[in-house]
Amino acid sequence: MDNRAALTLLKEVIQIKSILGDEKLVADKLQTIFEAHDIPCQQIIFENNGANRSQLIATLEGTQGDGKTLAFSGHMDVVAAGDIPWEFAPFAAIEADGKLYGRGTCDMKAGLIAQVVALIRLKHAGANFKGTIKFIATAGEETAAIGSGALVSDGLVDDIDALIIGEPTDLGIAVAHKGALWPRITTYGKTAHGSMPNTGVNAIEHMLLVLAKFKEKFDFASSIDDLVGASTSSIDVMNGGFGTNVVPDKCTVEIDIRTIKSQNHADLKAQFAELLADLTQTVPNFKAEVNYINDLPSMKTALDDEFALLAQKVVSEIKNEPVTLFGITGYTDGSQFSRLEKDLPILILGPAETKYAHQPNEFVKIADFYRAIDIYETVAKRYFLEN
Repeated sequence: MDNRAALTLLKEVIQIKSILGDEKLVADKLQTIFEAHDIPCQQIIFENNGANRSQLIATLEGTQGDGKTLAFSGHMDVVAAGDIPWEFAPFAAIEADGKLYGRGTCDMKAGLIAQVVALIRLKHAGANFKGTIKFIATAGEETAAIGSGALVSDGLVDDIDALIIGEPTDLGIAVAHKGALWPRITTYGKTAHGSMPNTGVNAIEHMLLVLAKFKEKFDFASSIDDLVGASTSSIDVMNGGFGTNVVPDKCTVEIDIRTIKSQNHADLKAQFAELLADLTQTVPNFKAEVNYINDLPSMKTALDDEFALLAQKVVSEIKNEPVTLFGITGYTDGSQFSRLEKDLPILILGPAETKYAHQPNEFVKIADFYRAIDIYETVAKRYFLEN
């Protein structure tokens, strides 16, 4: 498949509105492409509750026998186009000024399709290597990476030995990213007339006590990683009350905590439980609960990992410039894949820049899309030469 055919395929996939819940539309397209090139693949139904969702795994066996398994992965879901007008129709896949515009061009269908094309090229070059390449297309990455989590839990990716996730990094190599722990805290009170607050229990006032204790108990800025920086917290959602003259009986807060490798989520949860238990014992009529709506570990591959160094050399050669290894603050499917009980090197490497993800007029530079194909293909060839 040459570059223009690859770009045509990318445009066709961009035109598929695989907004959270419609990933099967992309999986069907990919299955058709893989079958046309005689590459075995299977769809895995995801959340079979009437939703149009599935995941896909394609497998390219080398002709030289068994060996290591290299995996490429990307997600098929995209976020909605939003309410802000676009200069280009978000699902039209418009080519202009050396760029391809459309929802998902950056995050992350360009990386996904570059991996697909690399697999096809390796197939038609004879697959002359010892080992296996596994391509994994996931659903639900934009909602806590639930698709990749299901694949890990179901044992469908236990065999992989190295992994590249094609999220946008401007063709740089990220070897680490933060985890996410999102507590949803709810305080409960008792309604009363606003003119007689002493006859009720104010859930918002009790939530303010929780947040004050939270700020006092947790010092996230003091936990620092050499690649991704300090852990952080942000109180981003708060709901409570339904009338100025009514004492609120319920208040809910959601906090976005981004963690680093040295932090243990189980320990943080235990500290939350202790915080609420202390308030329950010391504050009259205090009642609260906490649920975790996102719980993804951080991911980190060593800077001196052989696979990371191999990729670094390949990318430097193809970009014709020095390439450093770095960390990013957002999470990827790498959080879920890192749950595999093995020493699995995970790299985040793809075309386009993260800052354009989820934005109007999202785009990828077409030249970088082509370079990404070359990078994935070359990394695979050298990986099997060295293994």
